[in-house]
Order: sequence, then structure tokens, then C-alpha cells
Amino acid sequence: MNKRGYKLISLKLIKFIIIFIAIDFTLGFISKQIFFNQKTGKYARITYSIKKASSEILIFGSSHANRHYVPDVFEKELKQTCYNVGVQGQKIIFHLALLKIIIKRAKPKLIILNIDKGWMFKSEEAYDRLSDLYPYYWEYREILRPILSLQSNLIDFKLLFKSYQTNSTIIHTVKYYFFPQIDFNGYRPLFDKMNPPNDFTRNTAIVTNKRVKEIDKNFLSAFKTFITIAKNNNIKLLFVLSPTPTERNFSKNISMNKMKTIAEKEGIPFIDFTNDKRFNYKYNLFNDSSHL
Repeated sequence: MNKRGYKLISLKLIKFIIIFIAIDFTLGFISKQIFFNQKTGKYARITYSIKKASSEILIFGSSHANRHYVPDVFEKELKQTCYNVGVQGQKIIFHLALLKIIIKRAKPKLIILNIDKGWMFKSEEAYDRLSDLYPYYWEYREILRPILSLQSNLIDFKLLFKSYQTNSTIIHTVKYYFFPQIDFNGYRPLFDKMNPPNDFTRNTAIVTNKRVKEIDKNFLSAFKTFITIAKNNNIKLLFVLSPTPTERNFSKNISMNKMKTIAEKEGIPFIDFTNDKRFNYKYNLFNDSSHL
């Protein structure tokens, strides 16, 4: 190929790159405008938690936090403001990132962290779900980069593309525009009632590790760091294990034992509702086998 041919290819390549960047910038700008103007839905709640939540009591955790804790009750009983920053499906590493961002702007008096029994076990899903934080990356890069880099060493490169930052959120945005997802200071109630199982018994289920599961050192470190941040900022911290329809025995669950041992060592109150008679076998109090 002669010099003219190389020059022609180079010009076409440059044009392609310019067009690609322009399209990415335009689509990214539009999608971000839509994203940050959401009024309801998961991302609207995450954005509020990151940018505005300043209540005296904050409730962290997965759907067991999001679906179980009613801020109005805490406000009436404790005479303090309360907001539920729980996010469905998220594990401790996400909540650490959320805490680090919030704490830069506001310091609650009390944090309630609802624990899930398998939080310390290795989970690719937990890393994948950190993508919920992509839209906030460049504004909070100093905090998010060390955490999101655990998922990918190329996180800076991936999130250079503006359209990529919010590409998984468009369906949520459109859905909740037409069908608003109502919440009550972050709390989202469930209204179904669970039917008693056919093989109804009152034997306590021993929760073990059905498969050999390993403890993820990153999750363990995140759990400890969550405690350290709360202590360093003079925030009272409370761990809670949500009620279950039937009794549970976690004595052989390695993940739960790790968290309870750390909580005891650090002097963090740990309230376990799994064998609370006010809830056990009262199926009408439960939406399903996992949620009130």
C-alpha cells in the first residue's frame, strides 16, 4: 500500500474516532440528565442517599433493610429523623462505598446495619452489582476507585465512555417514569402473605454451608472497615439479623460466625431476630420465606 493509501485509512480512522466520541458524549450527556432527574425507583433512592440523606438515623442493608425498616416508626419512638438507605441485593462492599460517600457530607448519630447470613462468602454477583455505582464514579472517584477496582483493573478506561456509565439503568428509568415506585423515606413495604408450608414442623433448621464456600477477604475487610469508620466518626452502630418464618441455627455458618465474632470483639450490639417467638411460625407476618 502506498503512502496515499495509509493517509486515507488514517483520516477515516480519525473521523471514526471523532464521530464515536461525539456520539458517546451526546448519548452519555442525555442519559445522565435523565438518570439524575429520576424521582422514584432504586437509582433515585441511591442518588438521594448519596447526595441528600442527612437523617440522624440511617438504615443500611439489602432488601431485608429496604423492606423491613419503617423510618416513621423510628422517628416517632426515638424523636430523631430517619432514612432507609437499604438497596436490594447489595452486600457489605456496596454498603461500605455508600457509607464512605455519605460520611463526607453528613454524619448520622446511629447506623443500623441489617446483616445477611452469607455476606462474607465469595460472590461474583456481589462484585457485578457494584455497577449500580457506575453513574457516580467520576464525582466520587477517590472513594469508588479502590472498591470498583476489585471488580476490574480497567475501571477507569471502562468508565471513560459516558454512555457506558448509565447503560444498564435506562430500563429502570423508563419503567419508573411510567410506573412510579413509591417509597416511604426509602422504605418499600411488601403486602403479600405467606402460606404455611405443607410439611409444617417446628424443628429448628441448622443453617450450614451446603456447598464448600470460602470467605472473601475483601468482604471481611469491608465489614471491619465499616465498623472503623463508624467508630472514628462517633456514630453508634447496631447490627441486626432480620426475623425469619422458622427458627434458624447459624452455629455452623462460617460467614455468620465471623461477623458475630467481630461484632463481639468490637463491642457492637448484635440483635438476632431469627429465633424470636414473636415472629417464628407466624406466616401471616411474612411476604415470603425471606421478607416481612
